[in-house]
Amino acid sequence: MKEITETSNKGIQFLIQEEGLVKRPYLDQVGVPTIGIGCTYYENGTKVKITDPPISTERAIKLFRNLLRNYELAVYSNTRDDINHNQFDSLTSFTFNVGASGFRSSTLLKKVNENKEDPSIKLAFEAWKNAGGKPILLARRKREAELYFTPANTHQATDEQLYINQVKFIQSKLGLPDDGIFGKNTRATVIDFQTKHNLVPDGIAGPQTLAELNKI
Repeated sequence: MKEITETSNKGIQFLIQEEGLVKRPYLDQVGVPTIGIGCTYYENGTKVKITDPPISTERAIKLFRNLLRNYELAVYSNTRDDINHNQFDSLTSFTFNVGASGFRSSTLLKKVNENKEDPSIKLAFEAWKNAGGKPILLARRKREAELYFTPANTHQATDEQLYINQVKFIQSKLGLPDDGIFGKNTRATVIDFQTKHNLVPDGIAGPQTLAELNKI
């Protein structure tokens, strides 16, 4: 069995549904210029500026894969050699969210290495549900655990299809026709949704908006 060292496109799709994919620069929740899938820097270390031009889906995913490398390394170098791709992807999502040091010290990692099929791994994911003293990450932990225990599938979507799938996901959550095009109607509906949920009404389906959409 070949050792897994990087996230599959299915794993990237999973993370897009958690983090969002925005092709033009925008300000994140703390006012930092961001682009693609939560990236605040380009490959050469240059900071993203709000005046930068939009990027392609392929560039956004390339930037994100570059950002993911340290988290993938933390998973690869600390886990047993026989985990499947869904398990690797779910653990990478977890590590990206809680940090490499958190993953290395977690009971989750210990349980995976002792028995990768241990049902209590689900509870080990959910133990990391709190942020700011509130269980706001519980839904994400449940989704990561579900991915972990999903049998591996070798089919992989193309980079462009990942973006189309994400737009369709947003549209389906909002009750819109899922044509995969983030046009004026989709943006207006996102803004209306954000307004109703006390979010910044910028029409950008970023992490906070997706967290609310994922509750539907």
